[in-house]
Amino acid sequence: MTHHEKLIAAFEAYKEENTKFQEKGVKASAARARKALQEIAGSCKERRKEITAEKEMLEGKKGEGMSQDAARHAHVRK
Repeated sequence: MTHHEKLIAAFEAYKEENTKFQEKGVKASAARARKALQEIAGSCKERRKEITAEKEMLEGKKGEGMSQDAARHAHVRK
């Protein structure tokens, strides 16, 4: 599963659990909603790295070099 897909899945889980907590008062859903938000935060950070690496790869094709950090993250995506 890609970081993009993980992000979407975590957001859907958050919406569902938040609704249960807000509308039905299910206390356990509060913890699950917070967990989903933490997963969203992690996936956001990783996806940002992937996007940067992809962007730098595209720029590299125009004659510019890719940073070591971008190169490292570019192969992780696959």
